[in-house]
Amino acid sequence: MNFSIKHIALAMATVITLTACGGDKTTNTEAPAQTDGVKARQNIMQDWRGANDIMKGMLENPNNFDSATFKEQAEFIQKSIAEAWGHFNDANAKGKSQDAVWSDAQGFQAKKDAFDTAVAELVTVAGTAKTADDVAGAFGKMAESCGSCHKVYKQ
Repeated sequence: MNFSIKHIALAMATVITLTACGGDKTTNTEAPAQTDGVKARQNIMQDWRGANDIMKGMLENPNNFDSATFKEQAEFIQKSIAEAWGHFNDANAKGKSQDAVWSDAQGFQAKKDAFDTAVAELVTVAGTAKTADDVAGAFGKMAESCGSCHKVYKQ
């Protein structure tokens, strides 16, 4: 077969066009910014859940209590709080949040403040903890605060 440069160029142009038009449909690089905010806060809260599970595991099995790891997990939550709350600025970016997050902004702020305070207390207590009993009360307050917010503001 004898192909000319023109035929090869036409074939390459066709392949490039088909690839561009029929590429991977699983990624959407033009997703609205609001979706990014929802996903970001969901990711942070999933990370919080992971940290919570590690700490809870130590409380359920006190022989496995490691004060340094417990403190590290509590500090991780504390360090990411501002970022998480920053992703609740757009009332159109609801995700699994109830409308009350925005219609009851004062109530939501009070829940956020209570959580922030409970996490700060947990970090403080974890800094000197020697046993699981030392952190159990503060952990319970943090977990209760988290749950009470979700009851009202999450679908």
